[in-house]
Amino acid sequence: MALSTPSSWEPYDFPGAWVSTAEHVNKILTFNQNQTLFPENTSVKPSLGKNGNFNEPCPPLTVEELRRIKAVDEATHIQVNIIFSIALIFGLPGSVLALVILTSMAVSPTTRYMSFLAISDFTALLLASLTAYNVVTDQFLTQLECIIFYGTRIFQAFSHWNLALICVERFVSVRYPFQKSRLYTRRATFLSVGAAFTVSLVPFPGSYLSDAYFNFMYLDLEAAVTILYKLIYIVIPGGLIIIFTILTARHLRRNVRHRETIGPQSEQNSRRSVTMETQLTRLMFVTVVCFAVFTFPWAFIHIFDRLLWKETYTLFCRLAYAKFTNIFYTLWAFSFFNHAINFYVYCACAKGFRNQFLRVICCTKTETRR
Repeated sequence: MALSTPSSWEPYDFPGAWVSTAEHVNKILTFNQNQTLFPENTSVKPSLGKNGNFNEPCPPLTVEELRRIKAVDEATHIQVNIIFSIALIFGLPGSVLALVILTSMAVSPTTRYMSFLAISDFTALLLASLTAYNVVTDQFLTQLECIIFYGTRIFQAFSHWNLALICVERFVSVRYPFQKSRLYTRRATFLSVGAAFTVSLVPFPGSYLSDAYFNFMYLDLEAAVTILYKLIYIVIPGGLIIIFTILTARHLRRNVRHRETIGPQSEQNSRRSVTMETQLTRLMFVTVVCFAVFTFPWAFIHIFDRLLWKETYTLFCRLAYAKFTNIFYTLWAFSFFNHAINFYVYCACAKGFRNQFLRVICCTKTETRR
């Protein structure tokens, strides 16, 4: 969605601008006198009319349709604010608790990556709280708010890359358990996190400049920036997450079959290690499922909207587009649950994490750090 607009454009001439003020309603009523929703000085014309006929302009808005648009607009504001507020209420304290518990546990590559994930989730939610309640209004963000807005996206991308690093680490633990200590040194872990953060930064200066200064004037540039943003934000880390989750599941099944063929004494000696690896892998699987459920739907609709924004706006008449915008922002608000739910997943899926949480809450003796 555009964050600012050239002075020669009206606010309702591009996706994301809603009819929510008396001034906008009066302008639309003025357009109705010309039998079209679009001003005469714009090159954008409806390509699909109300009855589904191409090259048919949308009919004039009736008073009832204006009321319905306003109702959809108000409903969108309310439900998006409620959804995002719930994510904040659970996510901010959950991220802090997750970081406290993880830093009190025995140090391992997994706990390091999970600690960085908690920091990234907390930062993304905190920054989002400064701008999210303005994004769904008809007011444009200031330059400072634009910077904060893109800072939110940077840490969202960083969270996705941290999750990808966890999935890779879990695969190495299952597939190459004897090489793990050599591959995942303290230095290697921090270098991989630093590389992930650097990659997360790549598309966002271009995205900020494109939205703040170019404002869809160069559509090829806008499309290129969007593609780069989506590659870094969701496509590459999401692909790594899916691939290494599948590989980990395959090798975990092989390890289970192999343990069934060895003697009971050897199996008993490795039971504790196997139980810990199984808990961590189960936790990873659930976290990946939550990532897919909360992130993929908004990513798909965002790609559709940004790469085909002109077609999106001209595909629907005004009421239908208001409903499309409602779906867009609702999925956007739900995507923040991906950064709010991890602590509760850890408690539900990892007995060791849950026990450590109870030790910290009860102020009892904690695990000895390695």
